[in-house]
Amino acid sequence: MQLAAWIAFCAVAAVLTRNHPRLYLSAVVVAWFAIPAVGSSLVTGEADGPLSFHPATWLVAAIAGVQLLHTPRALAAALARQVHVFLGLALVAGAAVITTVAGGGSSVALIDQLLAPVMFFLLILAAGLADRGLLTVLKNLLLTLAAAVSIVALAQTLTGQVIFYESGFLTQYWFDPEDNRWMGTLDQPLALSLALCMIAPLAAGVRRPALQLVLLVLLGAGVLVSQSRLGIVTYALVAAFAVLRSRIPWQGKLSLAGLLATAAWFAAGSTVSAGVAQRFADDTGSAAARADAWGFFLTRWQDYLVAGEGISASYRVSEAGGLITSLESSVLMYAVDIGVVFALVYFGVMAGLIARNWRQQACPGLALGSVLGLLIVQTYSALATRSVAGILIWTMLALLVLAGRQSRTPEEPRTPEEGAAGTSSGADGPRLRPIEAQLAAAMRAAAAR
Repeated sequence: MQLAAWIAFCAVAAVLTRNHPRLYLSAVVVAWFAIPAVGSSLVTGEADGPLSFHPATWLVAAIAGVQLLHTPRALAAALARQVHVFLGLALVAGAAVITTVAGGGSSVALIDQLLAPVMFFLLILAAGLADRGLLTVLKNLLLTLAAAVSIVALAQTLTGQVIFYESGFLTQYWFDPEDNRWMGTLDQPLALSLALCMIAPLAAGVRRPALQLVLLVLLGAGVLVSQSRLGIVTYALVAAFAVLRSRIPWQGKLSLAGLLATAAWFAAGSTVSAGVAQRFADDTGSAAARADAWGFFLTRWQDYLVAGEGISASYRVSEAGGLITSLESSVLMYAVDIGVVFALVYFGVMAGLIARNWRQQACPGLALGSVLGLLIVQTYSALATRSVAGILIWTMLALLVLAGRQSRTPEEPRTPEEGAAGTSSGADGPRLRPIEAQLAAAMRAAAAR
């Protein structure tokens, strides 16, 4: 009954906001940042089973269905502009579905972490064709959410309590309040570190030095609370980048750098920093576990060259192989889950999107954040667990594509006649170049059949 109510809510919300992409896209991102996978059952009533998707996944499905009926031209145009990307993703999705069904993998993880994020990527691209301001709205939303989860993580550190979703986190084998590693409202401390390291470069585009300082300090504190060693090293470089790329004068940059250095000096004397120092001194075998995982995979990769055993099968394979952890790398886990070839295609598509839009100037820090996301997820089981990782990476990549397009194509004025003819951006979709128009027409004809 609770699940039915949530599905109905998603459907109604998708219909009511069908002409307001900023609202429905923001709602999906907020849902993933506000509700960890372990807290999904509080909203949907489904703690496990084939329908225990994250609440945001149901929302994405409802939005996609409504937009397919309401603005099919916009979706077709977005597909046409990135046809090679979506062909590659279609191959990956097909392989993932087939191997998961055949191998008894997790359909919930498949949809939460792969299919729904890719669909969300398409929805952002389609909406961005008609709304150039969407890039700024979602960028600011990500910075706001990053600050919010950092504040929650700091509150957890000060109180020594989970605060939100305690019953769900207590069911996780890795969670121990005595470790003093916190995650805000995300699913793991490493997910918190990943999100903050990806989003922090966007602070380079903040125009107000005071706000930029507050954001960098807050997000840095969040990374520190996560006690991620890679995250702390990465964040130090990100903070330097944000200061150097900021739009304030050099005198202001020097002042900002000095204030950040002072904040770091105070943080170094905290009890949390003592825990981080201990982790640097003794990693409790995590580096050895990663080395073992690579060694294990390299002796068996031929078994998974073309076909894997289904999403989440890598956990079973690593356990059967005698490893004490997972394969600790998203690309290795996807190689076992869907096959080496398709895993390389999946991450290769991400790398290709970054390479093509690397020089964009519309949003400072967006390319760096995307690169960091692609690299950091290879250091732990980010995309193989139900967390914010999937939706965040594809959101950042979508924004990067929008930024690249805006950098290459200046805004064109639209006339009333264009709007009346359906050739301008609007409810019927954006104006298409000839080749894109032909491909979009073919897609619509195929859909009609």
